Amino acid sequence: MRRNSVLLSLFLLAGLIMVGSNAARAQCTLPYTLTNTQPADATQVMANFNALIACFNLGGTTNALQYNAGAGALGGVGPLTDGQLVIGSTGNAPQASTLTAGAGISITNGPGSISIAASSPLGLYRQTMSATPTSASTGLTNWLNQGSATVSDSAVGVCIDSPTGGTSVVTVGRYGAAPTPPYKITALIAATRASTSYNGVGIGWYDGTNKLHMLSYLTNNGGAPYFGVIKNNSPTSFNGNDFISPINAFSQPVWMQIADDGTNVSFGFSQDGTNFLTLFSVAKASGFLGASGYSNIVFFVDPRASRTLGTIMSWTQS
Repeated sequence: MRRNSVLLSLFLLAGLIMVGSNAARAQCTLPYTLTNTQPADATQVMANFNALIACFNLGGTTNALQYNAGAGALGGVGPLTDGQLVIGSTGNAPQASTLTAGAGISITNGPGSISIAASSPLGLYRQTMSATPTSASTGLTNWLNQGSATVSDSAVGVCIDSPTGGTSVVTVGRYGAAPTPPYKITALIAATRASTSYNGVGIGWYDGTNKLHMLSYLTNNGGAPYFGVIKNNSPTSFNGNDFISPINAFSQPVWMQIADDGTNVSFGFSQDGTNFLTLFSVAKASGFLGASGYSNIVFFVDPRASRTLGTIMSWTQS
């Protein structure tokens, strides 16, 4: 009696599986066909049962997705990692893959989530523009000679807004520790001003105490802008120029680049963001700040004769 009960239970289980799962019945081939009123044969019932288990196991490991693999079998894809999707492939089994970011797009994958965002602006310079700079992303988190100036992470980048500093030298800036050489810092800079003096906006180095060595996008007594590599003994004390360009009325915004290869520092500019002219280069040991003085990167404005807004619109380090 007990043997009959076991056989009956197995028979009923196999029957329930076959009747209750259309997908399994359609995709799993059983070795024996059992009909009503047919005496239950334990060997056949167990063979059918084992065939079903084997078929289900072909569908992959825990958390895998099952699909019809053909020939009466199930296949499996996965388990999927963060951000993966099941993607079709003509004539082939579905595949687990992640989305690929195109130009100007960033993709962040998380558990059960995919975030897609624009990583750089569209337009002429989209292949050289960084994501919108912030104080945190540039590392420019410290004030130099702040006074009543303010800084904001605006819709187009980091902006220093400084009231007019009169007619004498004044350097207001944000700075942070320089990277370990070798490196290049490339920034797209815009200046908003209406100065009648030697107003400047730019990037450079600060020794952490007083002295500055900077590439400035200057106005010449309110005239057309030009470039100068300037040296300051302090934020309010001018020392001299290493380089002064012709007054070529360079159009805005302008790309500025400073570089430290471990031995030399250099200053350059570009109008297209890719092809740069070096304006001045010097060995660090004989440079204005000395071998160890090129220790901080600074972004500055010199708001002489005009309230001045300096904006970093792109910032990359290489």
